[in-house]
Amino acid sequence: MMDSKINKYKNNDKVSFEKRSLFGSSLVRGIIISYRFLNYNWIYLVECCDDKKLIVVSEDELWLLEDGIGE
Repeated sequence: MMDSKINKYKNNDKVSFEKRSLFGSSLVRGIIISYRFLNYNWIYLVECCDDKKLIVVSEDELWLLEDGIGE
């Protein structure tokens, strides 16, 4: 029997994550579009609020924003 981790986030949750680039890193806000359990970890497809790009983010890199709870 394979154990699966409990999913902490749901669709439409507002989250934040660190986006790294060649010149440093920045904190990005986004909304979860979908999620999947892959290689024993949850991964999330997040639409960035600033430029509407879709980015795949692992669960351990996400933070739930307070205004995203209960929507």
